[in-house]
Amino acid sequence: MADKREPIPVEPVDAGEISELDSLAHLAAHGGDGRLFKMEQDYTKQVDEALLKARDLAQKDPVAAVESLNNIEKVTRLGADMKSNTRVVQYMAKLCFEGQKWDLLMETIMTLSKKRLLIKMAIAKMVRDAVAMIEKMPTEELKMKLIETLRTVTAGKIYVEVERARLTSMVVKKLEAEGKIDEAATMLLELQVETYGSMEMKEKVHYLLEQMRYSLVRNDYVRATIISKKINIKFFNKLETEEVQDLKLKYYDLMIRIGLHDGNYLDVCRHHREIYETKKVKADTVKATGHLRSAIVYCLLAPHNNEQWDLLNRIAIQRELETVPDYKIILDLFINQELISFKGTIVAKYEKLLRRGTTIAPDTGIFDKSTEGEKRWSDLHLRVGEHNMRMIAKYYTQITFERLAELLDFPVDEMESFVCNLIVSGQISGAKLHRPSRIVNLRLKKANVEQLDVWASNVQKLTDTLNKVSHLILKEQMVHKNLDLAAAPRA
Repeated sequence: MADKREPIPVEPVDAGEISELDSLAHLAAHGGDGRLFKMEQDYTKQVDEALLKARDLAQKDPVAAVESLNNIEKVTRLGADMKSNTRVVQYMAKLCFEGQKWDLLMETIMTLSKKRLLIKMAIAKMVRDAVAMIEKMPTEELKMKLIETLRTVTAGKIYVEVERARLTSMVVKKLEAEGKIDEAATMLLELQVETYGSMEMKEKVHYLLEQMRYSLVRNDYVRATIISKKINIKFFNKLETEEVQDLKLKYYDLMIRIGLHDGNYLDVCRHHREIYETKKVKADTVKATGHLRSAIVYCLLAPHNNEQWDLLNRIAIQRELETVPDYKIILDLFINQELISFKGTIVAKYEKLLRRGTTIAPDTGIFDKSTEGEKRWSDLHLRVGEHNMRMIAKYYTQITFERLAELLDFPVDEMESFVCNLIVSGQISGAKLHRPSRIVNLRLKKANVEQLDVWASNVQKLTDTLNKVSHLILKEQMVHKNLDLAAAPRA
């Protein structure tokens, strides 16, 4: 019976358009102190009449037109008629602007924002309209005066936090243009935009990136790192519009600066890979190959560990490496389990490619002639030495100082401190330097559990051998006994 039941068609219910907060004004209004007030009376008709009279009066005297609305503004505000009050305060600001009464405009904004039992939505919309008026102000001085007025009005008010952030951004841009970087950075860093629930994620990321940029201008890398953790990088992958891609590129450029300052080459490699994967960069072949080359070099510069080795192998299997064949060869040198001669291979064959570039592969700027470039070049020498030391430890148990220095391309004194650092950092475990005999002992020390396993295995082998020997002895005894018994009757 259940299989024969027909589905009952249900017509969709027309719920109408989703109403905005304005259409709910007949229910209640939020006061400035957070309390909720029930509307006592609808003043729509009275407001319509008052606005018409004010419009006619504004043609002769804008000041009188604004003053004529004070009474109806008070009535609608105390009556908690949010929709009507919003219309009145917006029109008052509009009359001041259209009549070019700039002082009156600022005075009106300040006065309305300090009224008793003010309505949040009304003030928020008035501030929003005033922000739009800033670009239409005739002089720069009046613009800044209006901005400062609005920043005073919006201070400490959550419902206009977005407008305050935008106003602060305008002031910061002006201060930066005047060269007052420190003052601009202090003002922008006061904004806690990550807590603004009404701000769109795109705009929020933009402000956070600006805070990172100003922190780096002040060489405050710690603060820049803290701010960077407030940005969820998943946002960059959700939307792939050009604006979001620009924000992504700006974010990773700033992160590269932080990574280079901290000497964290592995993170810098990851950032270059993220930039390389961006559609906007992939469309530009020159930029894409440049970031791919940088990712390879920084991965090689990173100290050897499990993460670095895994990332190195993942880069090595990318098909895009065909576009940078020379760098692919260098990458393979570090993956192959063979010694690399720094002077004979890296310096002789690839120094020009890495430090000055060629016509096919332009210079990446990583190993330039600056102090940082020279340090990275010496770091590459260390990475080559670490690779060679790992290879030597696989095939040698003992080696002299002179032979080890020759294989590592280091003077003997530098080789000794280099090997000591590797032993301390744990990259070569169990190695010991015997200075009187000038020998390096590379015999790896086994862990306690491994040593116990070896002993147990040796004991088992010993018992197996004893059992086999005793079996063979018994077998021989039985054979000889039978032979003796067979020979006895004949005698």
